Amino acid sequence: MDFSVVSKDVWSINAAVRVLPRFEDQKTAGLPAKVAHALDDAKKKKLFSGRKGESWVFDGVVFVGLGKAEAFKLPSLLRIMGASLPSLRKLGAASVAVDLNGLPADAVSMAASGMLDASYRFEEFKKEKAPDWLEQVFLASKEPDASSILKRALVVSDAVRMARDLDNLPPNVAFPASVSETAQKWARQHGLKCTVWDEKQLKANGCNAILAVGGGSMHGPRLVVVEYHGGGKKDPWVALVGKGITFDSGGISIKPSADMDKMKFDKSGACVVLSAMTALSGLGIRKNVVGVVALAENLPSGTAYRPSDVVTSYSGKTIEVLNTDAEGRMVLADALGVLYDKYKPAQTVELATLTGACCVALGEQFAGMFGNDDALLAHVQAASLASGDAVWRMPLDEFDDDVKSDIAEVKNVGHPKGYAGASTAAAFLKQFVSGPWVHLDIAGTSWNTSPKPYLTTGATGFGVRLVLAWLSQTSESVPVKAKK
Repeated sequence: MDFSVVSKDVWSINAAVRVLPRFEDQKTAGLPAKVAHALDDAKKKKLFSGRKGESWVFDGVVFVGLGKAEAFKLPSLLRIMGASLPSLRKLGAASVAVDLNGLPADAVSMAASGMLDASYRFEEFKKEKAPDWLEQVFLASKEPDASSILKRALVVSDAVRMARDLDNLPPNVAFPASVSETAQKWARQHGLKCTVWDEKQLKANGCNAILAVGGGSMHGPRLVVVEYHGGGKKDPWVALVGKGITFDSGGISIKPSADMDKMKFDKSGACVVLSAMTALSGLGIRKNVVGVVALAENLPSGTAYRPSDVVTSYSGKTIEVLNTDAEGRMVLADALGVLYDKYKPAQTVELATLTGACCVALGEQFAGMFGNDDALLAHVQAASLASGDAVWRMPLDEFDDDVKSDIAEVKNVGHPKGYAGASTAAAFLKQFVSGPWVHLDIAGTSWNTSPKPYLTTGATGFGVRLVLAWLSQTSESVPVKAKK
């Protein structure tokens, strides 16, 4: 699917089908007489009124509803345009012109991104691939910055695709060593520095929390550090941190068998970080960015860590293990310890499929956002609103006492009755942080369990657009260079 911006009226573009986003009560001025008459008739018959998410097809034109103009939010175009694909497919459209005139320049980003998200299919293990039926998309926009915005959107969408491809891989293919090899390959392709610690290096450096979680698996754990040098030599680091449990059985505190297959997605945070790092050069981010991911497979065995173990983390803090299924915070404790010791970042955003409690609280619609710095939280919230990756701020400081241990410095579960599980998990991580930090619990948003018109089942890539929007908003950027 190729995209291009055309600075014309949509009716002047040579395309098989046209897509017209429409607000409720939007006038028909500017439409061809035949189309305007049909649209008026459709409104009278209540076939199409422009309500958000509504669609109607007439004579090679797909109308999609934007809702009320005063309530319209630009990121809603992600789903609206993604949901238009089934109608376009029924029409057999090989080329499409989308009317974005009258909308802000960033509409080209949302429209292209939504269509790419909706067209994604994971077919790594299928002999017969679905044909690419939509070849060319023309985005009609007369906004002067539309073409450069589209180029940036395609860079970001490619990173989203990479995250989804990696996250969708099964655990017999994507285990700690193979994921770290992928990180090294991506680093070579995108001019990044990549360092990997295997079991020997983890042990030599005192990363005992990662080693404990990975101790039950034949696939040893890894710590991956990726560096992007986009700023000056004296500029501080900005950090991304991701949880990468390539399969989570729960360990000795084993999970129920129902839906355990979804636990291949417990590496979503790592996939987001590794793929986002590949986009930084293409976006011209003028920051020094370091990405740290902790990779392990959590399985029960004779060598697995146990409830009641006490583990000394990289930072020296001791952790009482009360539940081996609270493993994500264990590996992140070491990842954060290494990060703050080696890089001393000015700001950190960390992503993890950390708790089922966050899914209970916020469902599949929002990631939980926790943090210790109001300014950074505000920046991440702004990036969320700009990118469409929705977050909701959750309480944190009130739960510090819940992670205190009687026999160690911290314990890896919170309240004995499980109250406020997402907040107590974040409170645990906070003990290993020494600077402005935001934790995003993406457990409810990282994979889709039922097909939607705008999103197939499997990994969603949630978080990639958010962190790249955050880095773009807090960084001077150079113009994106077109690929040769």
